Amino acid sequence: MNPDSTPPTKATDIRLSVVVITRNEAHNLPRLLDSVAGLADEVIVFDSGSTDGTVDIAERAGAQVTTCEWTGWSDTKNRANAAASGQWILSLDADEALTTASAASIRAFIEKPTHTDSGALRVGEINRLTRYVDHWVHHSGWHPDRKVRLWPAGTGSWTGDIHERMSFEGPSKVTRIDGVVEHHSYPTVASHLHQIERFGEVWARSQFELGRHSLVAVACAKVVAQWIKTAFLKGGFRDGPTGWAIARRSAWATWRKHARLRALHRPVAAPQRVLIARTDALGDLVCTLPLVRAVKEAHPNAVVDLLVRPYAAPIGRCAIGVRDVLEWTAPCAEEPRGAGKALLEPGQYDAVVLAFPDPAVVRAACAARIPVRIGTGRRRHTVLRLTHRNWDSRKHSGGHEAWHGLRLLMPLGVGVPDLRPTGQFLEPPAPSDRVQDWLDRLGSNFILLHPGSHGGAGNASPEAFAQWALALAESGLQVGFTGTSAEGDAFAPNLPEHPSIHGLFGALDLRELMALQAQAKLVIASSTGPLHTAAALGTPVLGLYHSAAPAWPQRWAPIGPEAHVLVTSEFTEAGCLKLSPESVLQAAKEAMATSH
Repeated sequence: MNPDSTPPTKATDIRLSVVVITRNEAHNLPRLLDSVAGLADEVIVFDSGSTDGTVDIAERAGAQVTTCEWTGWSDTKNRANAAASGQWILSLDADEALTTASAASIRAFIEKPTHTDSGALRVGEINRLTRYVDHWVHHSGWHPDRKVRLWPAGTGSWTGDIHERMSFEGPSKVTRIDGVVEHHSYPTVASHLHQIERFGEVWARSQFELGRHSLVAVACAKVVAQWIKTAFLKGGFRDGPTGWAIARRSAWATWRKHARLRALHRPVAAPQRVLIARTDALGDLVCTLPLVRAVKEAHPNAVVDLLVRPYAAPIGRCAIGVRDVLEWTAPCAEEPRGAGKALLEPGQYDAVVLAFPDPAVVRAACAARIPVRIGTGRRRHTVLRLTHRNWDSRKHSGGHEAWHGLRLLMPLGVGVPDLRPTGQFLEPPAPSDRVQDWLDRLGSNFILLHPGSHGGAGNASPEAFAQWALALAESGLQVGFTGTSAEGDAFAPNLPEHPSIHGLFGALDLRELMALQAQAKLVIASSTGPLHTAAALGTPVLGLYHSAAPAWPQRWAPIGPEAHVLVTSEFTEAGCLKLSPESVLQAAKEAMATSH
């Protein structure tokens, strides 16, 4: 379709209408539109509330865009089909694209009459080839994947909640169209996990409305059967590591949808008092804060408290939506009558979400007789003590830590949103006198570098941080190094002598650090607590990551409205992240340029 051409009208001889439904498909839609250019006489886009520029992309390409309410795949597609003016309808998903060969075959197909000599509708079926992360899938039950995509307008309709199918009025003759439709639905593992959740929710709801149940034993048998079918019967092993990954996640999808159906048959009363327990590191706590927002959105009248370690309490007290913060001190874990049993009193909470399954916290929750206890079932100390168990494996899943945390909320009737939540989760604390003193010295144009990481994730070398600081200072920025006194002692030999570079090691406590971060133009760090606090405050951040699990960005990227990451697949000989100075400085420049 020529973006500069005059959009066709009903008076125009429109042979082919390409119809697509969209919602936040800016990353896919240009590829689709390019693939039908020169073939489609009109492109009909029905958009259900995109916020990522999808509508602008479609309109610039000359498509006819209608904004609509989402009413399910079949109904939304049928409404889009009804708006088409062409003799033929080519229905494509936003993550699909024609090849040159398939476009030529479609052109030849529609040049013939809409009916066969015997009066049957001529319907076109085309094979779909799916790309999973970086590999085309030729087996695994995903190929061949023949889909009806082309038919005479006004002769059929979509049916079904998911994996919808076309049904036609009267007899039809389905003809195979040469070529393939490229399917780019899974650019990342996380995108597959997101689809599993989305489709599983629709399936479970439809089965529940039909009055159907799911027995654990039956679900387990279906999980095993799905894995065997995908890996062996459908030839998944022939796709190599990609095939094994698809088999594993297809089996997981089976388990997950049955778990959702069982949860619908075990409804939990709307909670009024919820405790979210996260008693490990700072960054882990920040990645748990989206649970607070999700609970409050689903249950506006509920109060949400946090249970955290004392060193993380300043984060909890700045968390948006939190009523109170309980501090889990060392005496709380003492047995047999630790202070934790006094901290959590019977009747204090309706539900506890154990985002980190600390054994002592689990025992205290049981002792407090909290009626709904939610957490992972993958620990010996949780299997018998929890009322609702989650069986996720997180380390290599490809899902974000916040996303996995949100999945714990299913028993509370809370859906799982996007794979990596965005938005501001912390309110900036008021600057203390010490913070104000540093703000006066740094001015309004400063960047913070945090070179420590406590060894929890890959990090760049001190020499690299020093080099970046010098380059940033020479560009006219003030640069502050933050961290503990011990981190300052270790970094001291590398601290550059420059009037625009300042060492703040040990100068601020956590609350003061967050107050300073809230005013920074950018914070650069590896995947460590201060990177996550800055992102959750809404400050632009640049996180430095290695591409391999478990400390990879797929799970540990910062969450916030201005979160950016720079990823490398290499380590230096010293075991540090290998990042060129040019790449870091360019990424820092882009992060600051795109910030609001």
